[in-house]
Amino acid sequence: MAVWGIFRWFAARRRKRLRRIDMDVLWPTCLKAANNLDYAKAAFAVHAVNDPAWRGDYSEEEILEFIDRLEAYD
Repeated sequence: MAVWGIFRWFAARRRKRLRRIDMDVLWPTCLKAANNLDYAKAAFAVHAVNDPAWRGDYSEEEILEFIDRLEAYD
């Protein structure tokens, strides 16, 4: 039983790390490539709603709410 708990802990940490990489790498790339903020959000949403790192911890509605709050960097 403890082995499965450790596995779930590592899996959750990996998903969190992958989401952080998405925010550090993919989101700025979407911003640079898109014509405006709405297009960048749409591109990021396509990735996030299909990515197990996001879907493993959040529902589609939670992901879309998170993306809706994203802003462009100054």
